[in-house]
Amino acid sequence: MPTFSKFITSQRGAQQILDSDGYIYFRKKSSDTALTSTWRCAKYNPPTKCKCHIYLALADNSLTLGTQPHNHSADGSVPARQEVLLSLKRKAADQPLSATQNLISETLADTAAEVNQTLPNLESLARVVRRSRASSSGSAQHAEATTSEDFILPSTCTSTRRDEPFVLYDGKTDRGLLDV
Repeated sequence: MPTFSKFITSQRGAQQILDSDGYIYFRKKSSDTALTSTWRCAKYNPPTKCKCHIYLALADNSLTLGTQPHNHSADGSVPARQEVLLSLKRKAADQPLSATQNLISETLADTAAEVNQTLPNLESLARVVRRSRASSSGSAQHAEATTSEDFILPSTCTSTRRDEPFVLYDGKTDRGLLDV
């Protein structure tokens, strides 16, 4: 019978449970009035289609196994891999001016070789860094803008590091271009 180990965070920021056997679960449903929440195996989707689920008692964090067993073995490297990717995202957001390859090299140097073998290729890691920087800088927040009037430049994109303006006309005023 597995026991509760800890909550972990998925690559997209969702809360997951890691049990003592090394299996990972994501929340299936939860009710504000219920004393338990239902969690489904993270390998629920094809090709594995694992139908195992657990119930987490909210009072004492005890796990109760559902009726279906796992149809796969536990992958012990997943939590470590997720930690490395989260660390890379944090570094990318905290150090926006560092070279992407330097951030990846620093992160990989701090991890075990077994975990490095399970990570995505370097091109995918570079994409993780770029996306993390885009979301932390605010440039990804206007994906829903359909016209130029809907699009607003964040303040980080309108001035230099010395707080000097470099966007002289934003299309919102009637004044036209400003003299430099």
